[in-house]
Amino acid sequence: MNKSNELREEQAYTARVQQLLLALIEQARVISTDHLQSIQAIVADAWEDLRVKPTALSEEDLEQLSAEVDRFVVRRQFADSLAQRSERMLMNPFFARVDFAEGEGGEPERIVIGLYSLKDEKGELLVHDWRAPVCSLYYDAMPGPAKYDSPSGEIAGNLTLKRQYRMENGRLVYYVDTSLSIDDSMLLDILSGATSRHMRQIVATIQAEQNAAIRQEGARVVSVVGSAGSGKTSVAMHRAAYLMYRRRDVLDASKIMILSPSTAFSEYVSGVLPQLGEENIRARTLREVVADVLGRKVERPYRQLEALLEPAGELRRQSVGYKGGAEFLGLLERYAQGFAAHGPAFRDVRLDQQVLIKREELTRMYRGELYLLSPAQKLQRMAATLQTRLEGWEERLYKQYEKSYSGKYNQRELRQMSNIAVAQRLQPVRSQLRQMLEPSGYDLLRGAMRAAPKPLLEALDDNRAAGVTWWEDAVAEAYLLAKLGFATPDKQIYHLLVDECQDYSDAALALLSCHYPNARVTLLGDPKQRTTPGMEACDPIRWGACFGMADAPVFPLTRCYRSTKPIAELCNRILPEGEALEPFGREGAEPLVARYSGALLRQTVDAFRAAGHKSIAVITRSQSQAESLSTKLERVYRLDGGEADLNYESGDNVVACYHLTKGMEFDAVIVVWPEVALTQDERRRLYTAASRALHALAVLGGETLVGELSEGKDKF
Repeated sequence: MNKSNELREEQAYTARVQQLLLALIEQARVISTDHLQSIQAIVADAWEDLRVKPTALSEEDLEQLSAEVDRFVVRRQFADSLAQRSERMLMNPFFARVDFAEGEGGEPERIVIGLYSLKDEKGELLVHDWRAPVCSLYYDAMPGPAKYDSPSGEIAGNLTLKRQYRMENGRLVYYVDTSLSIDDSMLLDILSGATSRHMRQIVATIQAEQNAAIRQEGARVVSVVGSAGSGKTSVAMHRAAYLMYRRRDVLDASKIMILSPSTAFSEYVSGVLPQLGEENIRARTLREVVADVLGRKVERPYRQLEALLEPAGELRRQSVGYKGGAEFLGLLERYAQGFAAHGPAFRDVRLDQQVLIKREELTRMYRGELYLLSPAQKLQRMAATLQTRLEGWEERLYKQYEKSYSGKYNQRELRQMSNIAVAQRLQPVRSQLRQMLEPSGYDLLRGAMRAAPKPLLEALDDNRAAGVTWWEDAVAEAYLLAKLGFATPDKQIYHLLVDECQDYSDAALALLSCHYPNARVTLLGDPKQRTTPGMEACDPIRWGACFGMADAPVFPLTRCYRSTKPIAELCNRILPEGEALEPFGREGAEPLVARYSGALLRQTVDAFRAAGHKSIAVITRSQSQAESLSTKLERVYRLDGGEADLNYESGDNVVACYHLTKGMEFDAVIVVWPEVALTQDERRRLYTAASRALHALAVLGGETLVGELSEGKDKF
């Protein structure tokens, strides 16, 4: 069959699928309307009965009516969902096809792949859901001998065709047969389009290395590591959709959560799962998790970053360096083990010179009678037992004071004065018991850091006195509280996606392991974007160990799909020697590298807008710099990490510190950087900002920065 005849046949198949989709949409709408009318009729009849006679319906009748309405509501929701899925498929009903013959000499079966599965009137599959096991052939295999994993085991055979389709306005315009990977020309066509404030689904262009991470089901912890624009977050969202498809009996959107670097990022990824036909998953930040565990607000991570970037921030950098790695986590773990075995430092409980409770008795209660409980439960049980004793002492003291005050007050005043006297007398006893039996996060961290450098201990104590908790200390406190059972774990989450993992300390990852004990975990990060001053180099191999899985698999993503080749080359000039992107090869305009001026900034913003770029970001080194620039530009929104970032208009251009744009991408980026020495850490910060750009980039800075970036151009 020649190419034109085969295209007509494929177009006829497309039309058949679309006709079926239109019929399903119409049918679903009729069913939805019928169910709505049934609900309205039931409610109207009940209302009429109650209007005539308020007691006409018993409680049992009302419950039965409610259950009947609920049944119609569920059926209507199912019909509406079917209509929505069919509408999503209508203009792009499928994107690929593979022909596969099982065994040797078998007849090839046509497997057409789309967002969702679709059956004809006879129940035969016209379109396969991209998550079905057989569809992995499209992402992983080449024509020839091939195999895939199915629920019944490995299926081997022969792949005779691998085809990609291009739809425009609901019409199949051409197809490409490929013997290698997903066709680069189609991928380039998709990548060259404009972005929006929401991430897009990429099911048609998932690469083999991405597909391996998406479909990994065996390991509890999976790490996905790649440079900016390699598709890490897309992999995570598609992995969530895949797992919900594969484990629909036990896993739904309410049991999956993504930890994102900012509220703006949470909004950015919020459109992917609905595009894939799944409910959106909950998004939180690590700061919100830590605040929940501690029961109070904590420092925003970008505030920590601001302090670290200050020239006077040496003590803070020392604090972050000391508390960021595996050695400090080991110190916390050893302290937690010791606390679990021996409890806090018990002391005699005294009232004046009298010993009311001996240290040995408290130790015996903790280590002996309550050995099966968690440390927190042991102390809670001890507190309840000792409260009974306190009540006995209160009663005896009350009688003594009542006798002493008798004749001095009337009956009501006598009770009040006696109660006040008893409370004052036993207050030191209660204080001693609280100090031992109700340790705070600060108490635990202070105990763990007994041998820490003196300046860090003094800073910890000074912050305590001032009512301040540094971010790195808040994470450590939360870990100890969670590890020892003083914080209630979240057992409802069965899969956790952690983005920008390179910014997490070992203690932060260990906290997540304790706080989400039932969760499998997907960790995503780029070691080149570890930009927190003071933290040691990032090693993704260690991530799994923080969850007790030292041999957790690591999936490397090597290519950069986000930026044009000229932008990727500039990023390579920025990065420290030995660190580089592997650009996909999309051509584009050369980035602008120039001395900063307010006039040039406004001129560049206007030029990018005039060029038709929909999303433009002005990215700075610090939030204070972003605040200053936002007052000098029109029609921009300043991201600040707060809840309002969820709702900024899609037409707004943004101004933000680079830390708040991590994980996001924009059509055009203007990096405004102060005159600072380009240390290795500083280069990674600048790279993080510049690598947000898809199509256009300008770097505006001081003379040294411009000179270094311009001089390095000849090397690439």
